[in-house]
Amino acid sequence: MNPPIGASEHSPLIDKPAYPATERILGRFGSDIPGPLVLVVAGLHGNEPSGVAAVKRVAGKLNERQPQFRGEFIAVAGNLGALSKGIRFIERDLNRGWNVRNVARSLDEPVSPEDREQADLLDFIIPWLRRAAGATYVFDLHSTSSDSAPFLTLADTLDNREFGQRLGMPLVLGIEEQIDGALLEYLGGFGPICLGVEAGQHDEPLSVDLHEAAVWMALTEAGCLTRDTHLFDMVECRRRIAVARAGLPHVFEVVYRRGIEPGDGFRMEPGHRNFERVQAGQIIARTNEGPVEIPQTAWLFLPSYQELGDDGYFLVRPVQPVWLRMSRILRRLGFARVLPWLPGVHSAREFTDTYLVDRRVARWLVIQFFHLLGYRRVRTTRRLMVFRGQGSRG
Repeated sequence: MNPPIGASEHSPLIDKPAYPATERILGRFGSDIPGPLVLVVAGLHGNEPSGVAAVKRVAGKLNERQPQFRGEFIAVAGNLGALSKGIRFIERDLNRGWNVRNVARSLDEPVSPEDREQADLLDFIIPWLRRAAGATYVFDLHSTSSDSAPFLTLADTLDNREFGQRLGMPLVLGIEEQIDGALLEYLGGFGPICLGVEAGQHDEPLSVDLHEAAVWMALTEAGCLTRDTHLFDMVECRRRIAVARAGLPHVFEVVYRRGIEPGDGFRMEPGHRNFERVQAGQIIARTNEGPVEIPQTAWLFLPSYQELGDDGYFLVRPVQPVWLRMSRILRRLGFARVLPWLPGVHSAREFTDTYLVDRRVARWLVIQFFHLLGYRRVRTTRRLMVFRGQGSRG
């Protein structure tokens, strides 16, 4: 069967060194029939152009064929300046700093090129989210510096989790606990279902095809398109994702992050790939001070083979289905209502759905228990851990 989502089994990617996305709006399609808003962000990192190419394909086919469509599809470019240069960012990572303080500064007194990009993105995205009449979905398309199967990142709300499972890729929970101020963490506060879609290695032609497949599937699962739309073959989309997934577990959770400090000379040992099993004590990288060992047996996640960025690598572990079922039941029952009554747990009155945990009192399986109920750790001190809920949607 000829692949229906690209021109060939490995479609042409882009002209190196960069994909020149000169316009913020990469594509748009909609109808007068009420339905959901599907907003896709591509190229938030300028060295990850596969999403840009993929959404241009999708928008081009939609506008050429004019299928019956419910709602609206909009695709926007992330970091235009970095995309034009083919680099991750110019002065700062545009997938960081999405919090109230940094957003206010970018809007009022932008300093860096990324501040101006952030302000421009806000001017485009927030009005769409606020005026959407139906369900809203936001997808942030990314790729990796190492070889990788496709996967999804998401805040662990039940709505995010259940929609993500329909796309057939492994889910990775908890990365927002390890990095501060990602775009989807901020936009999630406006109510949409938010998923990060990682399609594979930066310059692999297959990454474009997998990003495109993910967008078609998302439009269908969201209800914009029907399954019998002849613009693409849903069975083939799912087959290609299943082959690329290569039998990985369905859900992972991030358990460790190894950051990069300025001047430490961090460099990964060559040849590692995403979702590779690693052993405690294994030498995985080197710095100016010597070898870097894996602290615990786990699965390697997002090993960095790029010059810019402050994430060296992460470690993840599979989440057993029984824990997912238990968390769904506890959340549906509203079990979080008992949290203020537990020893050592206190509500943070100045913040909504936030709890302070006294580490001297609550000592066992605290993090795992709060994860079950949909909370993520946002701060740790010698005495306290701070947990915050991930949205009223579960």
